[in-house]
Amino acid sequence: MHHTEWIVFAAAFATAIFLICLIRPSFTVRHKGRLSFFTSMAGSKISIRGIRQPASTTTNVIEAKDDCTAPNTMLLHKQLYYKVQHLEEHHDILPQAWDVLVTLLSEAAELACKTPDRGILSIHQYSRGALLKFQQQEDDKVTDMWEQYLARRRGKGPREMFSTKDEAKWWLLQSSPVKYVDGAWLGHINKITTPFALRRVVKNAWQVLSEELGDGDLEKNHVYLYRQLMKQIEPGFPAGDDIDFIDPRNGLNEPRVWKAAIAQLLISLFPHQFLPEIIGFNMHYEAMALETLIVSKELKELGYDPYYFVLHISIDNSNSGHTAMAIETVMQYMELIQERDGDSAARHAWRRIQAGYILSKTLPTAPVCPKLRKIISPSKSTDDFPRNALEAEVIQIFKAKAAVSQKIHCNSRIKFGKLTIVEWLGPNGLKSNEQQKQFLDGLSNTEPWVFKGDSNKSRLIKELSWQGRMFGSFTESEVYTIKRWIDSLKKSESPPTSQSYWNFIGEPEISAKRAFKNLDIRVHHPVFAQLPANNILAQLLPSITDLSNLPNIDTTGGMDWERFLPLWFIHPCLLEHFICIPAKTTTPMACSVIRILRAQLGFGLEGNIVAGMDEVRRKRSVGLLDLGLEIVRARGFPEPTCLKEVLETWMSDFGLLMLHLCKRPIENTGLLLGLAMAFVDLHDAVAFSSALLSDNSRCLLHDIAKRERHNLDLCLQELKNTSRFLDFCRGYHLGRLEIDRMFIQNSR
Repeated sequence: MHHTEWIVFAAAFATAIFLICLIRPSFTVRHKGRLSFFTSMAGSKISIRGIRQPASTTTNVIEAKDDCTAPNTMLLHKQLYYKVQHLEEHHDILPQAWDVLVTLLSEAAELACKTPDRGILSIHQYSRGALLKFQQQEDDKVTDMWEQYLARRRGKGPREMFSTKDEAKWWLLQSSPVKYVDGAWLGHINKITTPFALRRVVKNAWQVLSEELGDGDLEKNHVYLYRQLMKQIEPGFPAGDDIDFIDPRNGLNEPRVWKAAIAQLLISLFPHQFLPEIIGFNMHYEAMALETLIVSKELKELGYDPYYFVLHISIDNSNSGHTAMAIETVMQYMELIQERDGDSAARHAWRRIQAGYILSKTLPTAPVCPKLRKIISPSKSTDDFPRNALEAEVIQIFKAKAAVSQKIHCNSRIKFGKLTIVEWLGPNGLKSNEQQKQFLDGLSNTEPWVFKGDSNKSRLIKELSWQGRMFGSFTESEVYTIKRWIDSLKKSESPPTSQSYWNFIGEPEISAKRAFKNLDIRVHHPVFAQLPANNILAQLLPSITDLSNLPNIDTTGGMDWERFLPLWFIHPCLLEHFICIPAKTTTPMACSVIRILRAQLGFGLEGNIVAGMDEVRRKRSVGLLDLGLEIVRARGFPEPTCLKEVLETWMSDFGLLMLHLCKRPIENTGLLLGLAMAFVDLHDAVAFSSALLSDNSRCLLHDIAKRERHNLDLCLQELKNTSRFLDFCRGYHLGRLEIDRMFIQNSR
């Protein structure tokens, strides 16, 4: 097949369509012993004696090959899906997770580079105006296709996502791997190790995560809502972080869905290395999607509760919702890089944002219902052709085009199956069912014109789209139908690549081995060390069995700044790992933690309506980190730019201990909550003192502490009568002991 032949064929179609004036708008559619933990792999260590508790017993996870060239990549994705949601037990998979993420980014980059002037890549030089214009065009395309869909339905057209209630149920179940990680692409951002200059940017992105998690209201938590839907349609269906969820007996066997789900889990796993990619991914994923609009309508028609999807339509709007917030995050990031690092760095940052965007765009997040799939029957019988409604639509489109192009002379020798394109489009080429079946089978097996399961990669779609040789010869709805048909075909697996991403962003390759060499817990995320926290406390505080009343913290006698400052900057880490995994946020305690984190980060008080862009625009948004920087400036100390600088200026063994403990929120739940309660006492003391903060900041800190204490009290009520209550008590007393030392030394 030659380009010149295709041009002739394209010209034939285009001429015919022009002659009948078919004009269309543009298309888009623990053993005893001595343990040590480190600030870095080569850094100084702190030795602590303790007994490591036995690891909890869990069902073994089916092992898959470590690389993405394994024949059964879905098995690998299932394995990672479970393990990434249980990093405390499976943090050894982090290098593998790095490799898989880079491979996914590479696949997306390789595909996008085939059309370097389309989509987000059409913005070669970033500007705020260009990005806003691009997003408006994308929104317009979706609304146009939605209106066309509604027109087809008003014209008695059938449902297009699923025709029966059973199909809808199948689709909802198969979609669960993606829906159960809703928000995960932002789950690991906004950690205390984030450079302070970037905190405003990542805070705005984190607000999207907070709203995905209901701002701490369980009834608004997106994963919880989908979980409730699953309980209605399939009682006993496992939760997304349950080992049983990846068991084959559940029949969740759609590779495209697992791939999309693991991409969402992995993209935020290394936030300090891939922040531009994360916010780019977020910008695309939060945009309005035609699929969501259609699904919400058709589920309601079939008697299923569509609220999960209706919620996404309203909350993701581009005026004040997640789309607007995601774009604003990108614009703020680009302006920060431009101002701080210059034009070259800004161009590089934009390229990386594009890499994240196209990863989201190229991922097929939804399954295709079986009746819409290409079914290759072992029999050559054509009695059952067309085999589904989608095939019938496609063949009607081509028959209509053939009728108007038969008088256009074309010498193309391009073959689809046994015949040339000229023969197929002749008077009798598509007359019988057998001929129609052979035509579609031939077309579907002719690469590069059709890549099964991947319409974005298929040259046919590119030629039918803007700047393609056949643009305008098919209507937008016709192209959309052909795209859906191609996506429904069974995709042939091809070996993944790993280099294309690095070439795309113009950087030398960083291997997993290099990425995980000399990790520094003050800088990197995630970093794990073997730390027997609870048994350390058992030896340090063996007599603590309750929450005995402690006196208020006395700030009048002076301050040991070398103790106070590092712990002030570090202690917000205590609870930030509780909500990295969306499936683990569907409990009342997790919701309380979300509200605590919102207070600590300076977000406004939660209301019945999401804040959206109102929060982004709010001028007085001050959190614990901002208050710490105010204290530093008021005392004339050098202002740190990151946590590493804090700990290089004011070394703190206890601070490093907290950094390690917080990485294990499941193992250390009670301990971390108790430590957090101790620091609320410190917040009250600092807010009461007139010597440390301005009056306005003292009022803000008082409000933060009030919100923290209320929600920690709720957590404490849940822990009572459980084994973790003792851990809470020990954590609280350990924290108070260390906090009291800040004031005792200078007051003697």
